[in-house]
Amino acid sequence: MTELQLITGNKNFSPSSLRAWLLLQEFNLQFTEIAIDLFKGDSAEKLGMYSPSLKVPVLIHNDIKVWDSLPICEYISETFVENKAWPCHLKKKAAARSVVAEVHSDFQHFKQEWPMNCSLHVKMAPDEKLEQEIARLDAIMYCCRRKYGDGGKYLFGRFSIADAFMAPVVIALRAYGAELSWKTNLYMDTLLENEHLQCWLEQAREEIESLPLDMAS
Repeated sequence: MTELQLITGNKNFSPSSLRAWLLLQEFNLQFTEIAIDLFKGDSAEKLGMYSPSLKVPVLIHNDIKVWDSLPICEYISETFVENKAWPCHLKKKAAARSVVAEVHSDFQHFKQEWPMNCSLHVKMAPDEKLEQEIARLDAIMYCCRRKYGDGGKYLFGRFSIADAFMAPVVIALRAYGAELSWKTNLYMDTLLENEHLQCWLEQAREEIESLPLDMAS
């Protein structure tokens, strides 16, 4: 029997863990979750048992280890769901890959100033650089829904890796009170109402940890 394990961090503060976890859930793949409290003194020792990078997430498939959320999602798509975690249409797939790469590698100021915190709801005014990055995120969601959203309610119609990567962004944008276009807000509502994301948020609320914003990651 294939044994699939996902090593995750704190649900309130680990956007990378959320991406991989959400994709596995959305495609109804059975896995064992091993959650590690990243804010305890023995976290590095525990991570060393699973993670070559001492970071989360890590996907373990029998004797194969994959770390970093993007290759994990790629591996899930290729190995378990016949690449259906990407849009099938070539133009949609090209756009989805570009969006995921941009969200994964860019928006560093946004990630630092407005980190994902599933238990937070506060209105915060962005500085100029943050406004620019928020505007770009708004444009991505608005344009993907307008150009590629036929056939479903997600960025490229049906749920894809792009939505898994956008989930932590959407949580943060809503938590800090970002002002966005109407079409983007509709998409955000759809994603936040996803039953699996709702399950993650419920589990996050049950966590004991409560950290100041500058410690969240």
